[in-house]
Amino acid sequence: TAEAGDQVIVKGSSAVTITLPASPSAGKFVKIKNISSQAVTIGRNGNNIESSSQDGTLAVGRFVELVYVDATIGWVEI
Repeated sequence: TAEAGDQVIVKGSSAVTITLPASPSAGKFVKIKNISSQAVTIGRNGNNIESSSQDGTLAVGRFVELVYVDATIGWVEI
C-alpha cells in the first residue's frame, strides 16, 4: 500500500498492484512509473479514481501522478 507522497517505480516481469492510501486528505498525491513488462493495477482502496468505483490500470512505460480531491471524485490524474 502506497502512502501519501510516495513515488513508486515498478519494474520486473510479474503483475503488480499498487494500492492507494485508504484515508487520504485533499491535496495528497502518489506518483507511479511503470517500467515493468506488465500493466500495473492501481487499487483504489475504497476511494474513487476519477469519480469511478473501479481500480485503475497503468500501462507499460507510463507514468501517473494521482492527487486526492474529495470523497466523491476521489483520486484524479494530473
